[in-house]
Amino acid sequence: MEFRVLGAVEAWSDGVRLDLGSRKQRLLLAILLLEPGRTVPRDRITDLLWPDDPPMSARNTVQTLVSRLRAAFRAHGPQLRSEGAGYVLLVDPEDVDLHRFHRLAARAREADDEKAVLLFDEALALWRGEPLADVAAPETARRLLAGVEEARWTALEDRIDAQLRLGRGRDVLAELTALVAAHPSRQRFVGQLMLTLHRDGRTDDALNAYRALRTRLVEEVGLDPSAELRKLEATILADDGGDGGDGGGAADGGRASKGRGAADRRGEQPVRPAQLPHDVRGFAGRTAELALLDQAGDGCDVRVLTGIAGVGKTALAVRWAHRARHRFPDGQLYLDLRGFDADHEPLRPAVAVTHLLRALGTDPRAIPPDPDEQFALWRSLLADRHVLLVLDNARDSGQVVPLLPPSGTVLVTSRLRLGDLIARCGALSVPVGVLPEEDSHQLLEAVLGGPVPASEAAELARLCGHLPLALRLAAANLGDGDVPGIAELARELAAGDPLTGLCVDGAEESAVTTAFALSYRAVGAEHRRLFRRLSLVPGQTFTAHQAAALADTPVPQANQRLKALAAANLVERYRPGRYRFHDLLRWYAARQVLADERPEDRDTALRRLFEHYLAAADATGRLLIPHFLRLPRDAREVFADADEALAWLDEEWPNVAAAVEHAAEHGPREFAWHIADALRAYFHHRGHRTEWIRVASRGLAAAQSAGEPQPQTAMHLSIALACVNSGRYDEARVHLTTVLREGFADAWPDGLIAVLNNLSAVHQRLGEPREAIRRGLECLRLTEEHPTPPGAVSMALANVGFAYEQIGELDQALVHFTRALELAERGGARFSVAVLLVDLGNVHRDRDDRAAAAEFYERALAANRELGYHYGEAAALSGRALLAAGGDARASGGGDRRATGGGDRRATGGGDARADALEAVRLTHVIGDRGTEAWALVSLGEVCLRSGSPAEATEHFERALTIARETSFTWCETAALAGLAEARLALGDRDRARECADQAAELATRAGYRLLAARVSRIADGAQ
Repeated sequence: MEFRVLGAVEAWSDGVRLDLGSRKQRLLLAILLLEPGRTVPRDRITDLLWPDDPPMSARNTVQTLVSRLRAAFRAHGPQLRSEGAGYVLLVDPEDVDLHRFHRLAARAREADDEKAVLLFDEALALWRGEPLADVAAPETARRLLAGVEEARWTALEDRIDAQLRLGRGRDVLAELTALVAAHPSRQRFVGQLMLTLHRDGRTDDALNAYRALRTRLVEEVGLDPSAELRKLEATILADDGGDGGDGGGAADGGRASKGRGAADRRGEQPVRPAQLPHDVRGFAGRTAELALLDQAGDGCDVRVLTGIAGVGKTALAVRWAHRARHRFPDGQLYLDLRGFDADHEPLRPAVAVTHLLRALGTDPRAIPPDPDEQFALWRSLLADRHVLLVLDNARDSGQVVPLLPPSGTVLVTSRLRLGDLIARCGALSVPVGVLPEEDSHQLLEAVLGGPVPASEAAELARLCGHLPLALRLAAANLGDGDVPGIAELARELAAGDPLTGLCVDGAEESAVTTAFALSYRAVGAEHRRLFRRLSLVPGQTFTAHQAAALADTPVPQANQRLKALAAANLVERYRPGRYRFHDLLRWYAARQVLADERPEDRDTALRRLFEHYLAAADATGRLLIPHFLRLPRDAREVFADADEALAWLDEEWPNVAAAVEHAAEHGPREFAWHIADALRAYFHHRGHRTEWIRVASRGLAAAQSAGEPQPQTAMHLSIALACVNSGRYDEARVHLTTVLREGFADAWPDGLIAVLNNLSAVHQRLGEPREAIRRGLECLRLTEEHPTPPGAVSMALANVGFAYEQIGELDQALVHFTRALELAERGGARFSVAVLLVDLGNVHRDRDDRAAAAEFYERALAANRELGYHYGEAAALSGRALLAAGGDARASGGGDRRATGGGDRRATGGGDARADALEAVRLTHVIGDRGTEAWALVSLGEVCLRSGSPAEATEHFERALTIARETSFTWCETAALAGLAEARLALGDRDRARECADQAAELATRAGYRLLAARVSRIADGAQ
């Protein structure tokens, strides 16, 4: 196959262009083609597909696009694989035009000039237009193709140089004229044109081309042409350019050589400044940043260090400057631009340049009064000199650009990203983040002058947010060498406001607070308000949607403000579309919101945030499990489908859960139980059992303190269901009977029906099928007396049917399951349908109707896999495994008829009993339902037993028995004991077989498990 990205994104196979689908699908392909054979992280893909504001369905949309690309390539060879948290496209780089271009250009540079021209032409012919213009916005294309466009122009320039060396100037004159007209500021083209014109006898035109370039550069960016072009101009003026030499060196924009300084032009030795501040004591870490700074650049090499206040940008700049000072034999200049100085205005460029001129030895009387002349003198003085210029604390690019010299290296530090400087001057961006834990430890040891225990250093560094300035202040509070005081200081910081604890020598305000205040005041009023209110978010991260709710603004506007705060390093971009605070900045923002916002404004903002969470979580739950009982509240359509809803809540649930905790403790309390109730379907679907119980318990505490019976019912129901799914059936029964005993649901018929339904399921698990039938029938009578959603009636019928199946009344079970399925299908309750198909497969298997059972299992697998419902899929696989294994294992898994777990879709080979059973066990680990895991292990044991592997079967039965006893799952305990008895008998261990059979018989008789009791009796007879 052949792939093309140097123009429109295309794929060709045997001369036929493939249909690559939508614009985003083609962009995804281009992203993967740029890194063939390498895993591209999913987060990077999301960021590139939606650079401004990823939708909540982004993850699922990416999966869909990948699936469609796989389908497009299926018959043509390329493989698109999932690898970890990303995707990799396995294609030969030679099949991608961009990589073929790079290879041809590299070969050309190693060849003689004749061959080089041919290879460059072949490489340049691969360009069909603007790369990716049909799939990506210009900014996205630039991010993806960093350096690619430059590589094209460099290849063209190299080809022209080869032609000039071959004496073919007239062949390229027209081309060069057009190139300079189209790219008038590209110095190498201008140099090549100057040389060609001069050799053609048009010296005046050559000099005019140079002057036009010089005028343009000075006006647009305040820079002179490169040293090489100035040298070429001098050569032409001296009429020394027509010797037919190499034109490349005169116009390639390479590194400037050392030349004469201003003092040298006055007949004196040039001043060699050495203004670097002292290196920082106890500098630690920053290996990656120092290595990045070590990379050499050409011409005027600009590097920009950005990060939050106190992160150590200046310390890093000074450390590298001292390390690299030998590279700058013409001197090192340092200037604090005071961009964030509390006591002074930022240094204006016109003032800054006079400081720099004097540092170069310029007589103050010789500095021109006109600013433009000052900048011209500054550039002239540094022409051909290799000087390091450190511009510290830049407020914006406007402070920096006029000061850029024509050559040398410029190191800029700023709390802002200075994106326009990076874009205009090709500056290297060096983000400076907080220290890793190991580096924080090293810094403390270096400052204190002695070893520090790792655990104490880690705790103190955590409380200081791994911010170098905060760590140094903490060490200052300790005093020199006071290592034993670290633990005490950490306790003080943990107990109060860390910003106050970081004050030194009794100062009213710490240096960290002062630094934050300067950054805070540097942004606009609306940005400050958003920054403050973001501290109200109970969770750790936030997006434009939360920001919009807090600021009461449209999402696009909130998104832009978040980006501005990130550019100012007041928040940090955590993942595409998601942001977070540095810990100490969160403290600072919380201070500001208390100081600058009225209590009623804070409360209103927080209420809007909680309403946003509630609406989205509730909408997700209704899409996932429509039949679930919910507290009465208005429903809103927030998501297009369940996939989009799940994608949102998969990312957001920790924050939503934190909102419940906050509302329960600080209010408004009603959000605690409503959001907890809304999360129930999601937790049930995804299996976060521990978090589920914690959140619902917080909602219950809030409802109890408010004395609200209906919310208490809902929270008890939620905790009970979580307990059932965790195998904690006795706890579940306590919560459900508490509702009945206290009468919380007496005035809420739907709640009472749900309690009885759940109680029926719990009695099933606890080995009380008769009580399960009684509660189930009581529930069904209530549904006849009160209008009830079909889903609740269906679940009640299913619970009664399962209890009847347990006691061996298979005809009654079939009647109830069939009626439940009819109601579920009529009401569109897809999850209920998926589980009921399993139930019907089980009852037909127990009735020895194998054909009907097989059909129901196949339908159940298809339905559960389509829903991504692990619980139902595991149950169907277990049932199908037992059916394929044969025998009379009269047991049919299951339990809570309302279960609606979730997960990804997995395939198993049909008819392979062992593979089905193993996959069922694996899926139960995914959902964390211990009762279902026990039953899956019983099924696996039965399969091994029927296939002649009683020893392996014994292992699985033993594991199932342990889990069943831990969770009080009597039905499963009885089935595991029966299987264990038969396996031990097959192994010749009659004593153990009789022991297990006796225990199983006692449980089966007490519970009324007629079919299991009959099987145990047969096993016991064989063990005599």
